[in-house]
Amino acid sequence: MASLSAAVAFVCLNSDLSARVGETRADIERRILQPNLGKMFFRSPIKDPNSREGREAERERQREEREQPFNDVRKFFPADTHEAIYWKSALANQLSNDNGWKVHVFYMGGRSALEAYRRVGEGLNEFEVRALLAANRGASVWKKVSGEGGGTNGIAFDYELEDGSLRAKQQGSWLMIYTTRLNTYVIEQQKIAKELRDKELELLRQEQQGKAPESVMGF
Repeated sequence: MASLSAAVAFVCLNSDLSARVGETRADIERRILQPNLGKMFFRSPIKDPNSREGREAERERQREEREQPFNDVRKFFPADTHEAIYWKSALANQLSNDNGWKVHVFYMGGRSALEAYRRVGEGLNEFEVRALLAANRGASVWKKVSGEGGGTNGIAFDYELEDGSLRAKQQGSWLMIYTTRLNTYVIEQQKIAKELRDKELELLRQEQQGKAPESVMGF
């Protein structure tokens, strides 16, 4: 069986070799927002929220939001972060609203630092994952690794470039690719948040300790 590196290298023969994560918003939108290819994503309002169809649509929206792979870490992003959401068709020369990609891009310092691609209409397959990784490899090579996120461990990942510049995480129909610089920032902010929580818990413990004698007096 061919290795991941070999497979990605093969896909790269037919891909644009320039990295996507790290581009400016103008560069990304110049490529995606083309006629019969992509557009800005706007969710259509639910016509009758109280109808059966309306309730199902709302449940689907909530389910999709719960599954977003960046939910747990977006609160640790820099204050100047700007999110843009795009729709890109999966059909050549045809702007389909049902078969394509919903793409969340988080811009930091004028460039994308995290891009999350959600496959819509069909399930995300291994060949699409390889193609997306290939488009973001630059001059490096992806390797399969594993890193747990959460707590003070930053953002979870399944893949990492050998040059250490990017990481990626596949989760269901999502593929998220982000810079290790962003991950370092998130870890720093997670540690600060943990220190604040620890201090608050210690103050609460001291307050409870001081009130305990009066609380149990008379037993």
